[in-house]
Amino acid sequence: MRMQIPKTTPQPRWRLAEARTIRKWSQQEVADLIGTTYVNISRWERGITRPNPYFRRKLCALFGKSEQELDISPGVEGTPWNVGERIATGGEAVAGMGKRETTEGGAIDVVERTTTEGGATAQGGAIYDPAIPIKPAIALVGRDGELGRIQQRLCNGGSVALTALNGLPGVGKTALSIALAHDTAIREHFRDGILWAGLGPQPNIAGHLSRWGTLLGISENTMAAISSVEEWAKTLRAIIGSRFMLLVIDDAWNVEDALAMKVGGPNCAHLVTTRFPSIATYITVDGATMIQELDEHHSIELLRKLAPGVVDRETKKASVLAHAVGGLPLALKLMGNYLRKEAHSGRSRRIGTAIERLTSAEERLRISEPQGPVERHTSLSQHTSLSLQSVFEVTDQQLDEPVRAALYALSVFPPKPNSFSEEAALVVAACTVETLDALTDTGLLESSGEDRYTLHQTIADYAHTHLKEDTIVYERLITYVFSYVEAHKKDYELLGLEFNIILAALAVAQQIEKPAELVRGVNAFAPFLILRGLYELADQQLQQAL
Repeated sequence: MRMQIPKTTPQPRWRLAEARTIRKWSQQEVADLIGTTYVNISRWERGITRPNPYFRRKLCALFGKSEQELDISPGVEGTPWNVGERIATGGEAVAGMGKRETTEGGAIDVVERTTTEGGATAQGGAIYDPAIPIKPAIALVGRDGELGRIQQRLCNGGSVALTALNGLPGVGKTALSIALAHDTAIREHFRDGILWAGLGPQPNIAGHLSRWGTLLGISENTMAAISSVEEWAKTLRAIIGSRFMLLVIDDAWNVEDALAMKVGGPNCAHLVTTRFPSIATYITVDGATMIQELDEHHSIELLRKLAPGVVDRETKKASVLAHAVGGLPLALKLMGNYLRKEAHSGRSRRIGTAIERLTSAEERLRISEPQGPVERHTSLSQHTSLSLQSVFEVTDQQLDEPVRAALYALSVFPPKPNSFSEEAALVVAACTVETLDALTDTGLLESSGEDRYTLHQTIADYAHTHLKEDTIVYERLITYVFSYVEAHKKDYELLGLEFNIILAALAVAQQIEKPAELVRGVNAFAPFLILRGLYELADQQLQQAL
């Protein structure tokens, strides 16, 4: 027996028709976009038939609306609606594919998308880039002052809204940016969202810009017509318009890449992180924010958070380790995670062995952690583990040979907080001032007052492992230093300034077995030690020279 289907008057789906007509699309155009016929579109809009689940999903994605908003959900036969009624849009296209007016008078096809957490929110909401790294389980230590100052700069607008964070590799520039991207006050100020791009030494700029375009809802047709980074930048700036957004450009390795990603409008701020001082100073009007290493107190606090059982039992040894890495957060993190892992059994022997291993500079450089594909360090390749060695190697590999050789040679000087003169650097490294400038531009060599430089402890450790048995560099050091002491033996202020370098040269002379030079150096320096009342040290040096 054939089932009797009651006859009812079809209810037109005005909302479905409205979604199409406000975009000035024909039924054929919609049909082409979702892969059906105009006859089906007509029947769906008139309420004669209902699209199946597959086409319901296609229509929802096309118009950026739910099934209920399009009158196509099961059980809904259409809603009476004046088709001439328009949705208030504030001058922007309604959800779905349409035209977004730009500040230059043009229009860009856009598609508003509703995504899960981490992507663009529902229409009209903020866009939070899925590329933003997740907030670490352990909060930042010792960075409240920096966070407050950077937050103020970003939210003040004007020229300070382009902020650059500069500092050593591993000092925590990216960590600060992550904290800011998750900060409630920052998200309230930049109410339209946050975009993130991790660049590294070989970035895919067009790929980053294209991904931002997708998040901002630029249609595939529009994106397909863009053929250059310049066109991408103009298109993105137009679509961002007057939105309040924060654009984070992490780990920039050259000025051109950083500027290519600077696509925000007048209400946006850009936060650039870079290890290169030259980039940071170039792209900011009123100076970059220099991120320093942690002091001893906060270094111990960070180690305690990472390996509480170890630090509480071995506070003095933990302090020695913190000093050995000069408060560099990445080094502290790697050591803390390693100590926590080794201490899981609670055995004193194993903990002692782990601490002893970390007293070696070479071991500290090699301590590594695997990286997940999502949280990979932008400077490292996909299969490279995170370590001090790997992070420093990336910059090292970019150096010209003379610059690299100079870096290795400078590791014979006592590290930060000690400093050495430009004259000493030129002689010991046998290089030019241009080479020192190139090293300074990389951020590996730091300026320390007028005509003086300093090398961070971890970078000095890295460079020293590559110096190996290059006795020529050591010989240049002791020759220069002892000649300097002899020339300034009555200038006690200068000898005091170079005190630790002189002691280092004396130690090197003994280490490489240069007895004649050692006697020469001790004879020149001992009177200064005695004058300063350092009798025990003077006696020790004289005994070694015998």
